[in-house]
Amino acid sequence: MIDRELDSILKCVEKPARYTGGEVNIVRKNPDNVDVRMGFAFPDTYEIGMSYMGLQILYHILNKNERIYCERLFAPADDMEALMRERGRKLFTLETFTPADELDIIGFTLQYEMSFTNVLNMLDLAGLPVRKEDRLKAAEGGAHMPLIIAGGPCAFNPEPLTDFVDVFLIGDGEELLEKVCEAYADAKASEGDVRSAFLKSIAGLDGVYIPEFYEISYHEDGTISGVRKAAAFAPDTVTRAVVRNIDSIDFPTENIVPFIDTVHDRSVVETFRGCTRGCRFCQAGMIYRPVRERKPETIKKLAMEQLANTGHEELSLLSLSTSDYSKFEELATELMGLCKAQNVALSLPSLRLDTFSFKVLDEIQGYRKSGLTFAPEAGTQRLRDIINKNITEEDIYGAVRQAVELGWEHIKLYFMIGLPGETYEDLDGIAQIARNIMDINYEIRGRKGGRFRVTVSVSNFVPKAHTPFQWEAQDGPEDFIEKHNYLSSKLRIKGVTFNYHETVTSNLEAVFARGDRRTGRILEAAWKNGCTFDAWTEHFKPELWDKAFDICAGEFGFSSGKELEAFYNYRKRSEDEILPWDIINSFIDKNYLLEEKHRAERAETTPDCRLGCNLCGVNEYTECFV
Repeated sequence: MIDRELDSILKCVEKPARYTGGEVNIVRKNPDNVDVRMGFAFPDTYEIGMSYMGLQILYHILNKNERIYCERLFAPADDMEALMRERGRKLFTLETFTPADELDIIGFTLQYEMSFTNVLNMLDLAGLPVRKEDRLKAAEGGAHMPLIIAGGPCAFNPEPLTDFVDVFLIGDGEELLEKVCEAYADAKASEGDVRSAFLKSIAGLDGVYIPEFYEISYHEDGTISGVRKAAAFAPDTVTRAVVRNIDSIDFPTENIVPFIDTVHDRSVVETFRGCTRGCRFCQAGMIYRPVRERKPETIKKLAMEQLANTGHEELSLLSLSTSDYSKFEELATELMGLCKAQNVALSLPSLRLDTFSFKVLDEIQGYRKSGLTFAPEAGTQRLRDIINKNITEEDIYGAVRQAVELGWEHIKLYFMIGLPGETYEDLDGIAQIARNIMDINYEIRGRKGGRFRVTVSVSNFVPKAHTPFQWEAQDGPEDFIEKHNYLSSKLRIKGVTFNYHETVTSNLEAVFARGDRRTGRILEAAWKNGCTFDAWTEHFKPELWDKAFDICAGEFGFSSGKELEAFYNYRKRSEDEILPWDIINSFIDKNYLLEEKHRAERAETTPDCRLGCNLCGVNEYTECFV
């Protein structure tokens, strides 16, 4: 029940339903009848977090366990946070309005590096010291301190958050998180130090990284000189957790239905996990290997049950590349019929635009043809070969021609700039592709061309851990701005719109994507300066980030914040350098990543894994798709 104080606060904020809970399919338990209470913390607003399918999956799995109560925590918007701080109201769960500091475990999902300041802010809003060492001191003084854990794709380089997080969970969470919660329940039931007993009991589990069990040393130049185990029972490297058969894993069909619009307001079913394409810039394509599929009958059953239990009017299939599903034609055809019979819209993102996909899209969208999305990523074949995109101009223009002939009037093109090996000829190629697409439209429809338009969107390359490009330097802000301006001049083409990503956030993302333990000091300084919601343009404060780098520069041995940032961003790593994330075994052999880096330097491609094993290392740990 909402108390009077909270009720008075909610009357003063925008979108109070962000904070009221009570939605359809919410799980209600008696907290006194469970052994462990966990807060699943999403470090962004309710609308963003409730669109994340991983939350629904883990919430469902944990709450099926009678020993565990999983509740939800979200970052409050500015207006709500101000009132909470003014009135001394702590961050609370949506299920029972319990203050977060009373929980046993708070678990953050790390989906994007620019949400890291929100992690610190949520801990502070919960009335907890943000630093782990300060929480330990408080616990020694008798205070109750929840254990702070974190997982998600950003946890594959956990080092920037090691000052704040007790335990990182690396890899698939469906089986691992439940084991961790049960181990905590067992530790609570035993005599002695609960935290110590718990950490020792989980240290050997696949996917568990406990930072305090490892000590990092550094060379004078700031690079890592070594990693020493501080506990004999800790593993030498942490092997990621993997769900080997996703068809047998529980998937929610009674999803929570929000009272307000969310970013993705629809039913979602994951068709398969992993990708075989091998794009060299793509972290997800590496860390989610191997491909594991659900059976078509499982997908259809889950979809129909989820639609019945939620009342959603749209169904979407979730994967990294929907049409790479091995029985895609059969599945898409049957789902179209089922959805049509129920007057439900079907969304099939990430399609490979071949003849069958166009037939599917034509039937789904009919005369209401929304935009089609292509992701060439690079403007020339040479650069597409460097990044291993494995699509040709014939693929692009052949698909565009089909689209125009079938009546589509809006083509969206996604590119990346700052890629290794890029030249200005590659930027010219982006403009040429847009120009050629407009010409195809004129050729088919005549010079008037109807209302046809092309949107070119450009993002900035961010080197990521566990990819062949993890050693590469990132372009500096001046380089990105110059390239944006150059493309703006080249894309002054009638019918073409140009969008590009914010430069400074891309550079900051890279700092924490490849940062070591010491970068947590920069993060904390930025948060203390007032940085939160850094992924939101209207909230982002670059001058406060500059100040944080300046504050920390001397401690790192640099004369300025710019030099400090350059060390993490604009420096090419040597191939024999110890990388902060080397302690994490993602299944991808480091020698394979180096081979892929060298093939990129020679502009050589690597074929799709479905055509034959490329010996990336995954098959040493689990059965591959091939």
